[in-house]
Amino acid sequence: MMNVLLVDDEPWVLEGLRTMVNWNKYGFQICGEAENGNAAWSIIENLRPDLVFTDIHMPSVSGLELIDRSIQNLAKPPRFVILSGYDSFDYVKTALEQRVEDYLLKPIDEVEIENVLEQMSRKIQNELVSEKLYQHERNLYVNCLFNRLFEGEDSSELQAEVESILQMEGHENMACLLIEADTCNADIQSHVQRFASAPHYEFFMDADGRMGVFAAEIEDSLSWLERLGRNLFEMYSGHASIIAAFGYHSGGVVAMRPAYEKAFSALKWKRYQEESGIICDQDLPRNGIMATVNQKTLTNLFNTILTGEEGGIEREVNELLANPGSGLPVSDIEYVRVQLLALEMGVLKHLKELDGDVDRFKLQLQHMLGGLTDIDSYPAFREYALVLSINALRALQEQRKEKECSTIFRVVQYVNHEFRQKLQLQELAQKFHMNANYLGQAFKQQTGKSFREYLNDKRIEEAKRLLRQSCSSIAEVAVSSGYPNADYFVSQFKRMTGMAPSTYRKQS
Repeated sequence: MMNVLLVDDEPWVLEGLRTMVNWNKYGFQICGEAENGNAAWSIIENLRPDLVFTDIHMPSVSGLELIDRSIQNLAKPPRFVILSGYDSFDYVKTALEQRVEDYLLKPIDEVEIENVLEQMSRKIQNELVSEKLYQHERNLYVNCLFNRLFEGEDSSELQAEVESILQMEGHENMACLLIEADTCNADIQSHVQRFASAPHYEFFMDADGRMGVFAAEIEDSLSWLERLGRNLFEMYSGHASIIAAFGYHSGGVVAMRPAYEKAFSALKWKRYQEESGIICDQDLPRNGIMATVNQKTLTNLFNTILTGEEGGIEREVNELLANPGSGLPVSDIEYVRVQLLALEMGVLKHLKELDGDVDRFKLQLQHMLGGLTDIDSYPAFREYALVLSINALRALQEQRKEKECSTIFRVVQYVNHEFRQKLQLQELAQKFHMNANYLGQAFKQQTGKSFREYLNDKRIEEAKRLLRQSCSSIAEVAVSSGYPNADYFVSQFKRMTGMAPSTYRKQS
């Protein structure tokens, strides 16, 4: 069941929502209720609901503030539906900017809210499926990174990538737990993966199928890792021959390889002794090729995607999936799969940087292509890469245009609000991080007028209003309309209306 939280400062609204809606029908259960934003935030922090229905106006923390706090502080904030007695465009606009799922007006209609629940149920379930698939593919990619380290690759780019994806920057001491068992591997793996989903830990499978967990020394993470090894041995030693081996090394991300090697040496020693049990590299007497990402060809393909050269994609895809030495198609399935995982994760990264809907893009790919792990032939890999690249090119182009249009809209809104101030196109371009020439062209395309014409029109319309509705002097009207020079104002007014301001006032 998915959890839903109800938030409203009116008890009768909470009572109505609780009793009038068949939550179970759509796979939801009410995990909590709150009558103010602070109480709601406490529940969200502790229970992490999937969906929140919240009023806007509440004591201490408003509904919009609650949404903003969740987005800012949670890695995976719940989805929100607004309940409000105010049919206000400003509220709706703010809610949409915060990516609220829906905006329902009170009194709540039973059919309307159940339609929302049906949509939310479908969306959240799809998201869970997508997350599971993404996690599986991420594990493959992380395995690739780790095994590149195990092979001895020590480039600064690889180290930075590992630090970033594992969020282990600045932590010196590293530990590695390696697990080998002759049976019960599925159960053990499930147990280990649940543990490794917590912060500061990362699950992996090495080239020979052994399970492993890395941990950086953050708080008591290393002691927890040791406890995991002991617990696994106690749980499964009666059913399987199991070895839990530990390796430790210092030196940040560079220490991951020697930590793994020490754990592997300890495991081999235990196996050589034909014993199960727990062993640490410090207890010892001191005495397979994995696929790597072809970074050069991957970079070339990304450049083609980002520059929108659709005609060059097929050539770059062929090079990405070819043997770097011979240029012929690679027969190693895992090598090809890793190239595509790197491509897919890079596309998602670029889309996220443009504020695109990453979840939607992943779902579209899944519907079109299925799972990457199910592919086992070169033609199918090639087709996957082509479809992914072309869809990425189009999605990134569309997102760039959408972001540009959104920026132009904000520029126009800014001019509408600040036209009385001194405004220059060059300064606006700097403020909104745009090229001034491009901004001028886009502004005219959006409004039908050049920036200067639009600004003068706004000022003259304001001057007309003041002349009709106030007794201010011509000089005061000029200043209030955005013209600090009264003579210039009079000349502009005559040019645009055909009469002097004083004449316009008399006729009005």
